[in-house]
Amino acid sequence: MTFIMKRLLLCAALVFFAFACGKDETGSRSQGGGEGDLTNYTVQKAAPDEWDGVKRSATTYQLLVYSFADSDGDGMGDFRGIMQKLDYIESLGATALWLSPIHPADSYHGYDVIDYTAVNPAYGTMADFEALVAAAHERGIRIYLDYVLNHTGKSHPWFLNAVKSTDSEYRDYYIFSLDPQADVKAGRIPMLTDRAYNSGEWFDVPTSEEGVASRRLKFSLAWGSRPTVTVTESDTVDAPNPDTSTANAKYLYFGDGECLKFYDKGDSKYELNVDFRSSWGFLVRTSTTTWDGGTKFGAPASAGKLALGIPFVLTSDGADNVVPDWIEVWKFHSNFYTEYMPDVNYGAIASFRESPTYKAMVESAKGWIDRGVDGFRLDAVRHIYHDTASSENPTFLNGFYTDLNAYFKQSHPDRELYMVGEVFAEADEVAPYYAGLPALFEFSFWNRLSWAINNATGCYFVKDILSYQQLYARYRADYIEPTKLSNHDEERTRTVLGTTLDKAKSAAAVLLTAAGEPYVYYGEELGYVGSKSRGDEYVRNPMKWDDSFTTKFMDKQDSGMMSVYDVTRQSGDDASILNVYRQFGRLRHTYPSMASGAMLRHDVYNETNTEFKQIAAWYRESDGERMLVLHNLSGTQTVLTLDDDIDKCVAVMNKVDRRVRDGVTNVRMSGYSSVVFKLK
Repeated sequence: MTFIMKRLLLCAALVFFAFACGKDETGSRSQGGGEGDLTNYTVQKAAPDEWDGVKRSATTYQLLVYSFADSDGDGMGDFRGIMQKLDYIESLGATALWLSPIHPADSYHGYDVIDYTAVNPAYGTMADFEALVAAAHERGIRIYLDYVLNHTGKSHPWFLNAVKSTDSEYRDYYIFSLDPQADVKAGRIPMLTDRAYNSGEWFDVPTSEEGVASRRLKFSLAWGSRPTVTVTESDTVDAPNPDTSTANAKYLYFGDGECLKFYDKGDSKYELNVDFRSSWGFLVRTSTTTWDGGTKFGAPASAGKLALGIPFVLTSDGADNVVPDWIEVWKFHSNFYTEYMPDVNYGAIASFRESPTYKAMVESAKGWIDRGVDGFRLDAVRHIYHDTASSENPTFLNGFYTDLNAYFKQSHPDRELYMVGEVFAEADEVAPYYAGLPALFEFSFWNRLSWAINNATGCYFVKDILSYQQLYARYRADYIEPTKLSNHDEERTRTVLGTTLDKAKSAAAVLLTAAGEPYVYYGEELGYVGSKSRGDEYVRNPMKWDDSFTTKFMDKQDSGMMSVYDVTRQSGDDASILNVYRQFGRLRHTYPSMASGAMLRHDVYNETNTEFKQIAAWYRESDGERMLVLHNLSGTQTVLTLDDDIDKCVAVMNKVDRRVRDGVTNVRMSGYSSVVFKLK
């Protein structure tokens, strides 16, 4: 039958069913052609070709080492635990592992690294890590490390040495300034070329009070709606204030935690004579038991230094330290608004390769390549240089990737180093970063998909995804498209979808049948729930194994986690979400078109067909192999009329029926169902 004849028959069928079958057995409006006629349908059973063992799909499994699998019973996940669960990981179709930061760090999550060359001893030894890499490689699973380029931990030896002296050999590893506001606005800090000063990004360099000279000073407060402090020289030092009452009390806080109560002179005036020694300045407090509720008074964000004899206005709104003009206070920069993650300094973009920090970061990464690592996930790459919209970050990333890839190919001449960056933004902001890296997470994929499922509107999904691919291709012809649902920094997928398990299954089916190289965050395949609104820990729960490998390190969890079944129980349930991931993961390996084929818009069920807006439909094609993918993203049964020449069903989720009558194919899809047909 010719294409034109098929199209005419399809149109005629749609018209016929719209009028002749407008009512179903319950008398309600039918969702599509043929729903009212229940005869001659055949339940679709998946009958894929036998998998030949070739791993065609690039699918990455993301796990947090501390929460995944505990091999020694100490409650903490470790490298040996991951080794013991590699068969499980492989059963999901994974061909790579993204490990959360494995380096020693200041905090549990590992993103404040204190040694880029070592492993966190809580996870095991370097020998344990190398054994994991070897075991993974035996199964054809690659290892990607989380690598943090834009900051270190506050306890990193580089930083500890850098803050000791302006002459430190590590001083240029970080960004320091005596007057950040002036330096930023004058363009004297190469990493901040956008000249956007934000006081919340600058923190006092930690110093010791040792060696700081003391001065006898008188502090005079005039309290009111605009409180002021005036500091003058003094010949005396007051004894500690014997008045222990706290009503209307004011306190001078300075030095190494000194907190002295002012003498109340009446009429809202307060005085205190002290032997003042402080390397950072002072604050005025109205409580000694809390810093909250406007009890801390200091310098306004735009204020300069305090001069003797000149009244200085205090504020409780974002109060900074009040710094007298005889004190020299260095500050360091942190783009994440925390003193615990000081930003590293790569200098001017034109010469970043010459910076000692860059050289050190590259050498550390080479060491991991030598240990068998196949790639890196780069954290927060648009926050390396401050101007996120400039070409600086892509330029830097291109250099970092090029240098490491050249080193990698010395030992792996047949392939490229894998490197994926995190730009936590929509596709239009992500796309320019493809000038720097071969792969960037597609956050827009999950943003569009979650909206589509929650609104039972799948008809626009393909159009959106294809438009993103066009954006990426402008910057890199051979772009890699890492698709994903949630990750360790986001609400769990099922939580975003209202905790509905069928919706979470639909999300998984879409992820694993769409184009791109999918990432699966551990626990998603079990239907985990969790909200970041209560803390990051709630989306980083222990993996449920139903054996001794279940970790105990992370004990905060959403109450809904109690109803999430473990791996053992779900493995025995063909309808479980775990087996949805396994079925579609295996399908990607079985068929080249599902692994790496093009994703093409369906001729009928697309953004123009809002009558069937709940349907997300597309083709996957590769070297003559053609698949039809259909997803019903609503909870309502839907009947579709197709003119596609179907060979057989190769994957199905929930109930899907099919019939062929008078040359026209009808597919009846239950709510939240998915099906993949191999076409002739």
